[in-house]
Amino acid sequence: MNKPSARGISRREFLRRSTMLAAAGFLAACSSQVPQPQPAPAEGESPGGAAAPAKEGVTLQYWVGWGELTPFFDKFKELPEYKELLGDVNVELKPSVATEALLTAVASGTPPDMTSEAPYLDLMARGVLAPLEELVAGSSIIKKEDFIEGNWEAGKYQGKLYGIPALECFVRYGLNYNTRMVEAAGLDPENPPVTWQEALEWHKELTKFDDAGNLLQIGLDPYDAEGGAVGDGFYATRSWGFEWFNEETGEFNLDNEMMAEAFDVMGEFYRIAGPDNIAGMRSVEGQDTWGGSYNAEVQAMIIEGYWHPGETAIQKPEVAKYNRATWAPVPENRRGVKVQGTGGHYVVIFKESKHIPLSFKFAEFLNTKSAMELVFKEVGWLPAYIPFIESADPSAYPGLEWYFKSVKEADEIRGPARCPITAFVQDTYNQLREEVYRDNMTAAAAAAEFQKRCVEEYKAAGFAG
Repeated sequence: MNKPSARGISRREFLRRSTMLAAAGFLAACSSQVPQPQPAPAEGESPGGAAAPAKEGVTLQYWVGWGELTPFFDKFKELPEYKELLGDVNVELKPSVATEALLTAVASGTPPDMTSEAPYLDLMARGVLAPLEELVAGSSIIKKEDFIEGNWEAGKYQGKLYGIPALECFVRYGLNYNTRMVEAAGLDPENPPVTWQEALEWHKELTKFDDAGNLLQIGLDPYDAEGGAVGDGFYATRSWGFEWFNEETGEFNLDNEMMAEAFDVMGEFYRIAGPDNIAGMRSVEGQDTWGGSYNAEVQAMIIEGYWHPGETAIQKPEVAKYNRATWAPVPENRRGVKVQGTGGHYVVIFKESKHIPLSFKFAEFLNTKSAMELVFKEVGWLPAYIPFIESADPSAYPGLEWYFKSVKEADEIRGPARCPITAFVQDTYNQLREEVYRDNMTAAAAAAEFQKRCVEEYKAAGFAG
């Protein structure tokens, strides 16, 4: 069943109502000021009063899936709040860590101290993370009431808190398009597509080849970025309007006509451009997914979250000035339905870490005003911290204002399904969708196989009763 409409509500009311990953509910009254960090506890004392490792000479290993955090890491140690909270502790960033590499380190008993942009629920379900309730209880910075409720609740597993919301949160879906490229193709940027069929027509007009048949540019890769990410909401299921996993019953709903139609319709974009042509485009440096090909102006449209306007403006300002955002496409039978999604990221700390209290201090630091401001300026991201979102400038980056408006106008706002084998589901989805667009498998067969593999893995992982 769809969540209640958010149409016509204020930004604050959206933040109050937002379910993100959790069940529907209202937030408690929010504080009106961003709290400033308090001085770090005395040496050998943690926020909860327990013994903590000495700070001198300590290095914390922080692995993240993103590559975009480097500009922030180049500057954050200059902030006075960092010194106040962590003293001489060195936080060593390892960016662009693949999920497989992280899970391999976890399995071998050599994980980093903490991680972000990782399969959070999978890690929580494995029992490898440190619970954080006691540290939160002793914190003057991390207060549940200051965060979007859904983000906070999704940091829990079986009632225990494992994740502190940080760095990147807020809404996930919008169709961003390059108005210069759209106009050059004879299309009207004032009338963007609202259905998949209309997006496909734009894709045909925007996809270009040279005289030798080499691909020069494409309109839309529907599986790029948020269009193909399962863990952040699984846009195909949002677009077609069905829930793919029931957390309460452990049941999957992937073998259905809507999933099959999604495989087929989204696959058509690849058939038009040529699967090998798109793979070749992706192999060129600077033409990768999650913004690379868009910034290089070889891809005219991309399904992305609110962060896209900021990232594009920071990385490629000459392209950003042409960026515009609108609703991501839906099937014809849902024409006019405005779909938005919510989600976000965390700092999670591994039980194997020898520096759990200090790692928590770093999570605190990321939720100070100066750190959030630096992230917004250098990376373009917004946190789950309500007072900061309320104070952020929607006009800071071309296209960002649309995302702020979308929280008031959306007909459907939902967060990702909480499935403990999400990483497996993503890998399986990647495999099966390629089988479909390469015409090695029918869409209906792919949907049935998708269901079968996920049910089997869920049982094998010990989650089925």
